[in-house]
Amino acid sequence: MPDYSNDFQISYNAERTACSIRFRCFDTPNSVTVYGCGCPDANVENLLIALRRECLEYHRLWSFTRPGSDIARINDASAQRVRVDARTADILHAMQRFHEVEPSFDFTIGPVSYLWKHATEIPSETQIEQALGHVGASKVRIQDDEVIKDDPLVQVDVGGAAKGFVADALANALRAAGIESADVDLGGNLYMLGQHPAGRPWRVSVRIPEGVNANPIVLEVSDQSVVTSGSYERFVQIDGKRYQHIIDARTGWPAESDIVSATVVANSSLQADLLATTALLEGSNGIAALEARHPEAHIIALTTDGVIEND
Repeated sequence: MPDYSNDFQISYNAERTACSIRFRCFDTPNSVTVYGCGCPDANVENLLIALRRECLEYHRLWSFTRPGSDIARINDASAQRVRVDARTADILHAMQRFHEVEPSFDFTIGPVSYLWKHATEIPSETQIEQALGHVGASKVRIQDDEVIKDDPLVQVDVGGAAKGFVADALANALRAAGIESADVDLGGNLYMLGQHPAGRPWRVSVRIPEGVNANPIVLEVSDQSVVTSGSYERFVQIDGKRYQHIIDARTGWPAESDIVSATVVANSSLQADLLATTALLEGSNGIAALEARHPEAHIIALTTDGVIEND
């Protein structure tokens, strides 16, 4: 696990009315900015430092590779019952409930993800089939703060939900502290708290990936999260071909979706995170049905041909 202990910076804007903290965590740059404060503002600075510390705690809890993390202990083949932090139980419960509605999203994809992440050549059908044999949300039960595995080789992966869960937690902490206007950016997982300090909605530009034929897209949101997931962001390259990082539990192969990126606007960043990943799994033909099942969210999907957006 990277050492993020001293990697942060606090600064104020030119007008001295906004205070920001920038730091690395979750293997990505992050920032939180609070508006309407003075300069200096010790209370706001201490709040931002506390929020960063909370992010580091989540990272330590959910690291796939850090010995002793909740995820590492769950994924230990010798473990059947593991007592975990309440926050870990909460996110696993949330992913399990989401899976019941969207079966294509499976948080136990770990064995297959690991296979592809470390592959130097295309995994064989036998390897994929063996890994898929240990995938299935029904193989994991969460009872209070205890995780019970019915298959010792099942592995959970919170990567499709972690930053959304944390963004919601930070937004709630900001509200509890009386902050009315702030923006949280966890490596592209945005939570725009309240309204822009100018008294209007926040304006968020959607990144148009290279090769996508689309005009600029600017979203106006208030007290909502905006999350984008894209096949262009993370990938493994084998024999000169790119394979995206999102694995389809139905096939054991990287998702072969015609969607290059999916942006979701929702009141919950966790929900937006889950839906953005699922949109890539479902492809353009499934977007309308996906949004119909989640009418409280808005999905903007980009293919090389343009924008898919339902009214």
